[in-house]
Amino acid sequence: MWIVISFGLAVLLLVAVALVARVTVHICYDQKKWNIRIRVFGICVHKRQFKQQSSIEHTSADDIKQQLSNLFTDLQRMWNSFPYLLQITKSAEMQQFRWHTTIGMSDAAAVGTMVGLVWTIKGIANQIIRSNFQIRQPFDIQVQPVFQTSFFDTSFQCIVSIRTGKAMQAIISNARGR
Repeated sequence: MWIVISFGLAVLLLVAVALVARVTVHICYDQKKWNIRIRVFGICVHKRQFKQQSSIEHTSADDIKQQLSNLFTDLQRMWNSFPYLLQITKSAEMQQFRWHTTIGMSDAAAVGTMVGLVWTIKGIANQIIRSNFQIRQPFDIQVQPVFQTSFFDTSFQCIVSIRTGKAMQAIISNARGR
């Protein structure tokens, strides 16, 4: 009898701990690849890696627009791999957000136009993130122009955490169609 009660209490305690545990998602883009790690209690429970479709370094001015398009296609693939992400973000906490971009072309006017385009894209992304997440610290967003050479490089890193119970609640409500 006492064994059954002890076992029941142990299972109840484990469920309670699991519901309040924090899940931390690390998303990083660097060296032409996306890395996603999901950690619970500091233990990595899931890893996923996407490689860049094409190189985005040392390119001609004509190719930069296509390569930006490829970058956003990669972002879309990453977004689609986690279908409940938008539902979960309302109760998630953005612990860190860093996005640095270096862009260059031989024509200074073209560099200015592209830097403005990149700032516009980053500004829109910034507003979407701020309206869907709880923010813990200021974002680190930079765009650096480079003149007299064609170049495009970007690095991205963010850390998001959420309590397991909140994630489960969002997934269940999304599955029910609410």
